[in-house]
Amino acid sequence: MPKYKRRGVRRYLTQAPKSKRHYGQKKVLRKGCNRMTTQAPSLVHDNNNLSQAVDENVIDGFQNCFDNIIDQTPGSTQRQVAGQSLKQTAGLAIEEPFYGFQSGVLLPGSHCRPIIVLSLYDGVSSGLVALNKLGIPVLRYFSSEICENALRVQSLRHPNVIRLGDVKDITSEVLDSLGKIDLVLAGSPCSDLSRVNPRRAGLRGGTGLLYFEFVRIIRYLQDKYTKENHSVKWLFENTCHLDKDTLLQMNSDMGVPSKRCSSSFLPVTRKRFFWGNIAGLQHDTVVRKSKLTLQDCIDGNKTAIISEARTLTSNRSGQRCVEYEGKREFFSPTDYERLQGLEAHYTDANLSITARIKLLAKGWCIPVIVDILSSLVPIFSHS
Repeated sequence: MPKYKRRGVRRYLTQAPKSKRHYGQKKVLRKGCNRMTTQAPSLVHDNNNLSQAVDENVIDGFQNCFDNIIDQTPGSTQRQVAGQSLKQTAGLAIEEPFYGFQSGVLLPGSHCRPIIVLSLYDGVSSGLVALNKLGIPVLRYFSSEICENALRVQSLRHPNVIRLGDVKDITSEVLDSLGKIDLVLAGSPCSDLSRVNPRRAGLRGGTGLLYFEFVRIIRYLQDKYTKENHSVKWLFENTCHLDKDTLLQMNSDMGVPSKRCSSSFLPVTRKRFFWGNIAGLQHDTVVRKSKLTLQDCIDGNKTAIISEARTLTSNRSGQRCVEYEGKREFFSPTDYERLQGLEAHYTDANLSITARIKLLAKGWCIPVIVDILSSLVPIFSHS
């Protein structure tokens, strides 16, 4: 047998010579000890010394690159004001500053009285964003949500929200302690209700059972406030891809729904059913196309291939509708936020891209909610 085919010979022939091999950190003998110890590099714990150790030329180079990136980004003026100098954070983790969400008032609702809102399955508090855009003052906003990622966004964007935890834990005693609620917002999970899911459990299993919690709460409030001569407005949302039995059950509990599509306001198709006792909700709106195009709602360095996107879901496999440097790309979280009517970086609460996409796919389209709740402005202003 040739020598190079013997067992173990090829391994030695392919290795570097012993003089060129690296065996890790140099081992030294500590004085007064017979054991061999590894010499580790010294760590600087003093931030002042660490800041002085950073080369000023390197920091200036990072600062120039950071300023160039900001100048090419929409809203660069606000970002420069909110940003921190990299020289102040020398030696620390260099991150892009976080920008707070500021809602603009679309309708003159500042003359309305403050209201108390109960939001079930609240998510990222899209209902509160819509009320802020309408200018309706909120005295107390009670939120029922258990998703940890949604709670992180909620605590960062709306720290004054009062959390109630799981919707199943909201008993009649809890409802009595909340005061006179003026508005109830809800949108139960649709993963087990949509026909798109072949493994759906329907209303009798999985997350579909959460729908009956809303029915229980709204019936209790209506019976209670009827005796107190107080009217509570409510809005319930779910997907329009419901099977026949589920739709019949919901219609028997809440009446005939109204079908709305986000394409009337934004370049994305998202059809939803809405139930409620809000004026004008019993009739479908006239379908009109938004004047915005998909190019207006995506990042500036991308090119839209189509003019209108399909329904936004947590699965981005079919959402390669943009090009970047000649390659097909998925929608980014900021694209999702703009297509849902939110401010860019609204869900940027130190979450992964997948986590942000899932939160946004489950959320509401803000312009649609604003259009529905706009009829409440004269009601709350005269009550």
